[in-house]
Amino acid sequence: MDLNALREFTAIASEGSFAAAARKLGTPKSTVSKRIQDLEAALGVRLIERTTRKLSLTPEGALVLSRAKRILADAGEITRALSPADDGVAGHLRIAAPVLFGQSFMGQIVAVSRRVYPDLTIEVVLTDSQPDLVEEGFDAALRVGHPHDTPFVSRTIAQSHRVVVAAPQIVARKLEDPADLAGLPVLFHGVGLVHSWHFVNGRQERTVRLAGGVAMTSYPALKHAALGGAGVAQLPLYLVEEELAQGQLVEVLAGWQIPPDEIAFVYPGPQALTARLRAFLEMLENAFPDGTLHGGVLRSGM
Repeated sequence: MDLNALREFTAIASEGSFAAAARKLGTPKSTVSKRIQDLEAALGVRLIERTTRKLSLTPEGALVLSRAKRILADAGEITRALSPADDGVAGHLRIAAPVLFGQSFMGQIVAVSRRVYPDLTIEVVLTDSQPDLVEEGFDAALRVGHPHDTPFVSRTIAQSHRVVVAAPQIVARKLEDPADLAGLPVLFHGVGLVHSWHFVNGRQERTVRLAGGVAMTSYPALKHAALGGAGVAQLPLYLVEEELAQGQLVEVLAGWQIPPDEIAFVYPGPQALTARLRAFLEMLENAFPDGTLHGGVLRSGM
């Protein structure tokens, strides 16, 4: 496949027209047009819909664009690897991350990346699904837990601790046993109004099955419901630290903890760990120096 054609295709997508792409690349418009025609012919699909007023990518074109960025970045990295004088981090990364994690942390991490590695471009897609990294053109993904049933490489970057909290008027004092939660209004994260909560206390373990009146698929919404006195909720510690410090929320159970969730960085295989992906992974690990989300960039400001 012609790298020049891929380069020109990505330029057309970013600039919005053949003429603008040609000007950016310093290539005659006729050459750009011919290469895109040849690329479409080679692939057997139309990549670009052309009208008199605008240009847009077809679904096939959008797929090729995501792959083309990675191919061009890899080609650039090969060139840099063969040039000892240049050890900079450059190219393009496409990363998937859970919605809440991304909203809470990725903006700060990407800001640091742009300062430290100005030649590295990053596309972050926030999704609570688990996209196929290879099929959907991702370099890596952040996931809650390890994907043990996949061939991907997985590396833990931090733990997310959760706490059971409520507004002070809901619980007069800390409960001694998880079973006591059954007497309180309970708020669930997820779907369904019957959930099992698991707790540990040293070597003791306890699972309680609870029925509640509210279930939501958003942790921030669940936090606001707890703040409003709707009931007891299980929430990420980093999300409620400020409210706990100010007394707007209180921890409900004495001595019992919820097993933490692992936040894993997942990529397709050892060969996928390029210099740019390694640099991004190091930034993620540096963002959480104590290995917990609540001790990370929200506290240190990176």
